[in-house]
Amino acid sequence: MIVNSNGSLIPFEQNNFSFSDSLLSSSALIEEHLLFSGLECATFEEHYFSIMASMRIFRRSIPMEYTPEFLLEEIQKTIKANATLSKSLVCFYSGIDTSTHPVFYITVKPLKLDHFRAQTVEEIDVFKDFFWHSDYLSGIRVKPLPVQVVAGAYCTDHAYTDCLLINERKEIVMSLNGFIFLRYGNTIKTPAENSGVYRDVFRTRLIEQIKTIDSFDFEQCALNPFDVQRADECVVISAEKGLFAVNNYRKTAYQKEWTHLVEQKLNELI
Repeated sequence: MIVNSNGSLIPFEQNNFSFSDSLLSSSALIEEHLLFSGLECATFEEHYFSIMASMRIFRRSIPMEYTPEFLLEEIQKTIKANATLSKSLVCFYSGIDTSTHPVFYITVKPLKLDHFRAQTVEEIDVFKDFFWHSDYLSGIRVKPLPVQVVAGAYCTDHAYTDCLLINERKEIVMSLNGFIFLRYGNTIKTPAENSGVYRDVFRTRLIEQIKTIDSFDFEQCALNPFDVQRADECVVISAEKGLFAVNNYRKTAYQKEWTHLVEQKLNELI
């Protein structure tokens, strides 16, 4: 795989001091996920403003050359270098080097035509050892996050594929792998934005698509672990990893009725 390190195309395996310095010197590595079809991204402008807003929140200086055209060209040349001219997931990282100068890092992952084909998660659990904070800052996708690291270890220790993160109010935020959606009869519910869930361009477009599914109402609201247990269906969706239908949570066995409907809508996002 070829990656773009601050404008230079290099093999992923090659030691990259610029990116390493960013990891070591920055308290937050801002991350943005973009879905590309060929060299085009229908939501690129939204992603661009999301990246700029995140940099301002973290009080990063924004170089004059960071125009939409410049960043799009850098992404496109990375896609071309990887010969992924069909559908791909682009991960754009923004950090700072040891001199506090802004740096960026771009990776490209080819997506299969059935990327959003439903996969199965046998069982999930709620991770309760540490909380995900519900403040505004938590809505920005950054690395590294200790809560996610420990929650991942919890899954490994207990043989779970995924687990749910909760905030200090003990409300469900999202899963370790993606955004959670619960079905109760003809109503679909997902955690409200003030839960601390990522303010994500993909999530926004995903919700827009879900709202177009006939015969189902949609709500963003506070959800607790008990709400997860009484749901008829539990689905986790990620731009990076795809669509997951959960089989079980504690004594609840979930249905798969809505999963197949949302699967069709997801393919329209790319």
